[in-house]
Amino acid sequence: MEEPKEQYKPAEKLELKKIKKDFPKTFKKVSCPSCTNEVEADNLNLQNSIAKCSSCNVIFSIEEEVEDVKTKKEMKQEILRPEGIDLFYFKDDLDITVQQHIQGFVAFGLMIFPLAALFLTFIYFFGEKNLHLSVPIILSSIAVYFIYKGINSSENKTFIHINDKFLNIQSRPKNLKKDKSYDADEIDQLYLKHATDGSGYYSIYMIINSIEGQKHEKLITVNTLSKAKYLEQEIERYLNIEDRAVPEANA
Repeated sequence: MEEPKEQYKPAEKLELKKIKKDFPKTFKKVSCPSCTNEVEADNLNLQNSIAKCSSCNVIFSIEEEVEDVKTKKEMKQEILRPEGIDLFYFKDDLDITVQQHIQGFVAFGLMIFPLAALFLTFIYFFGEKNLHLSVPIILSSIAVYFIYKGINSSENKTFIHINDKFLNIQSRPKNLKKDKSYDADEIDQLYLKHATDGSGYYSIYMIINSIEGQKHEKLITVNTLSKAKYLEQEIERYLNIEDRAVPEANA
């Protein structure tokens, strides 16, 4: 008899919470520093970054205002959600699930142990007779472990939960990574760093303003720039953080 097919209930569409604040607008009004009157656009020389007030005839620099608009225009570019990241809003909380790449220690193990196991197995049967059988067996077992971890790398996920009080991050399976929690009010800024070890990975760092002083904490590492930028964008948007340049950033 044919077994009944399992029935699946369609996922319910939940109402997304209202975003606290949009990204900065790419416009700016210029006021005269002398009389505080608003300066008309015809009196602004954007090429030379100077302006003239028609009310009191003062000439002044608007270089800071022009640079501010340029910076905000660059930040305004919206990053669309890349494959491998899911967002879920429930009430006032934000849950982010990140499908992780093969972890560094697993990639290292895949490069080293399978080849070492094959080499020593060959040596045991066709070369050095003093080599104990336990050596290739142990290395083969380790190689099987890393191959298994590589095949099942799709199970590697990072979960970021944010509310108005805390930002919590968990990796599953843990792979020696501790669960971490940060006070949301202490997160001052997020920025990106490109790995310099040749892996091509990108890390998201947070600037934390704690009682002990300001510190930089690595939040997560991902394998593409689009993932890194998208996560930075969405976390800063949720926490109502206006993006700004950070000297340590290199991506």
